[in-house]
Amino acid sequence: MKIGKILAVAAVATVFASCSNEEELANVGKSESNAIRFAGISGLSDTRTTPIGTTNLTTTDFDVMAFMSSDNALFMGGKHEAGASDHGVKIVYKTSAWDYDDPDKVAYWPTSGDVDFYAVSPAITDDLVHRFAYDMTSAAKTITYATVDEYNSTGTNYDVMYAVTKGRNKENNGTMAVQMKFKHILSQVVFKAKTTSSILEVDVQSVKIHNFAVGGKFTLPEEDPKMSDWTLSPLMGAYTVKLNAANVKTNDAVVDLSDMNSPMMMIPQQLTKWSTYSAGTAVPKIEADGKKECYLEISMKLKQNDSYLIGSAAEYKTVYVPFDNATGWEPGKRYIYTLIFGGGYDDQGEPILSPITFNAATADWVDAAGTDVNIK
Repeated sequence: MKIGKILAVAAVATVFASCSNEEELANVGKSESNAIRFAGISGLSDTRTTPIGTTNLTTTDFDVMAFMSSDNALFMGGKHEAGASDHGVKIVYKTSAWDYDDPDKVAYWPTSGDVDFYAVSPAITDDLVHRFAYDMTSAAKTITYATVDEYNSTGTNYDVMYAVTKGRNKENNGTMAVQMKFKHILSQVVFKAKTTSSILEVDVQSVKIHNFAVGGKFTLPEEDPKMSDWTLSPLMGAYTVKLNAANVKTNDAVVDLSDMNSPMMMIPQQLTKWSTYSAGTAVPKIEADGKKECYLEISMKLKQNDSYLIGSAAEYKTVYVPFDNATGWEPGKRYIYTLIFGGGYDDQGEPILSPITFNAATADWVDAAGTDVNIK
């Protein structure tokens, strides 16, 4: 699903009614009232398709797994085969309430002992299984996910979330809702634009970001998610930014370069900026690629009044800009970067445009010859 607005912690209330297996067998006629039920609310989260929010959370299924608190014995869901994802109990919205996708998998409270619940959104689907999985064991609970270049391909990135609620049982929960707070594990990235001077005008045709990890493994934490909860995969990517318009023009006024309703969904990580110079020598872009150093590739025109400094009336030119993300991207946060246009680098690491500067010299005053005038 897609993402928009500032990423906030999303809360989904999951209702687990109480009934033991013994009670179910003893009183089949009344079992329906004791089955696990679900209700949900969520914060906003945009992607290229539809934002997830309180009005449309019901369009997104999720999976639930549960373990006994005492020994981590599996209580709900099924373990995976080698190389495949675990199989949580799929929860879908039917008509007016959350319900089991498969009625045969309805679960009930055990007669004794606490239960720990883990939920993952979205539920595993056929189109996601090759790049999205979760593995719930006694040692660790993890989610594996890989993003795609969704604005330059047919793929779609999803707003992946998780929720954990521990220590629930029939006595402390009863027929009340088990509250599960869903939290985002990815970061949003968007860009704004302006120029260094009011006499400059930039016209941007496309933007790509290069050399970042496209996937990894997220370990579900006890507290709020952090960048350090991710173990990154070695696969690096180059993704396209969805622009606010077919091309974006501005001078010194800040405008939205990105389509703010279609942010980039990124794996939380720390980026290393392309070092264009080393020991006084320009460093080519190909070396930045080899060292996994990040940069932006921008197709653009830049003019001063009516004179083009980069590109021409008929042609856009590609420039490169070293890029990093300061202290890194944290899960569940939206990062807005303002690009201030006034130059850039070519693929050899050499500056494309440098400001015009002036040197000035002074001389002592000297009387000019023939300037003496006698007035009678």
